[in-house]
Amino acid sequence: MPLVILFLISLLTGSSAGNLRTFDNILKSNFEVKRISSEGNLPVDIKKDSLYILLTALHYNIPVNEISAKLNWGNEKMEGNLDLLIKNKLIGVKNGEYVPAIAIIPFERGNLLKKDAGVIAKEIADSIVSQLANLKKIHSEMEVSKTYCFKALSFFYLSNILLDNGQINNVERDFLRQERPLRNGCRYYLAVLEKERNQITEPYGIYGNRGLFRNGSAYIAVYGNTRTQLNKGWDNYTDKTVYEFNKEDSGKLFNEMPLCFLSSLLCILEKNRQYSEGIYRKLGFDREISFEEFFIWWYHFIYTETTDILIRKGLIQKPENGLLYYKLNS
Repeated sequence: MPLVILFLISLLTGSSAGNLRTFDNILKSNFEVKRISSEGNLPVDIKKDSLYILLTALHYNIPVNEISAKLNWGNEKMEGNLDLLIKNKLIGVKNGEYVPAIAIIPFERGNLLKKDAGVIAKEIADSIVSQLANLKKIHSEMEVSKTYCFKALSFFYLSNILLDNGQINNVERDFLRQERPLRNGCRYYLAVLEKERNQITEPYGIYGNRGLFRNGSAYIAVYGNTRTQLNKGWDNYTDKTVYEFNKEDSGKLFNEMPLCFLSSLLCILEKNRQYSEGIYRKLGFDREISFEEFFIWWYHFIYTETTDILIRKGLIQKPENGLLYYKLNS
């Protein structure tokens, strides 16, 4: 293989191995900060004072003195920010150099993660298809089935409950087998993801859950991938269709339904563990973060692609605006 081609492959598969972007390019790009944490956790806000820019620049091996000069921080402020991030385990020191200790996912990584997720996602989608009869039976036993058919709630059931919000704690416990990283007294995962400025969906189209209201036993939330500023009014549930589940239904949603698929999901993830570890190394994440920190974000790409496969198959009815609003009573 010609040397030039080998060099290009090296750049694409090991983004932290070379300085692919200038600091000015990073400033012009659009990055979002995402975290996975329990309610009440108050992690360090890396959106404040351009700390996420510092972390992204370190990913590209940009010297600390250049970052400090470009941000007009000065030595004292730079040292203070580095100390803060090191203390809170958001930056590590390897071979005498600062490296980000959270997932940095720019386009050159994210687009490959999205593409490579298809291998596992197809297996998961096929397994979900084989479980549809059981899932529909659970739905038929719920009070909500008297008002809404399974298809109307398929996006919520097959994506949020079976794979994401209803399942992710099980994946962490039974596949990763350890708690979330402990940082500044809180356990959470954190990532910086790149996206297009005019993109109405979230980075890489990843689906996610967001709580909107809690009052005693009532909880209202939204699930989808258009929770963005370009989708004005997305966080106003008062003028939306809100699917309501009573206490008994809520129990089935977060216990019976996820558990009926858990063993199949774990089997597929375990079968593909070496493949996932290969992606972890190929894209250079092993130089910055643990496999567990990598996998939790990789899993978001996997279940998003699984969801999109089921949408293409016509087995998931995705809401027109990409969002489904629901209310749980406990």
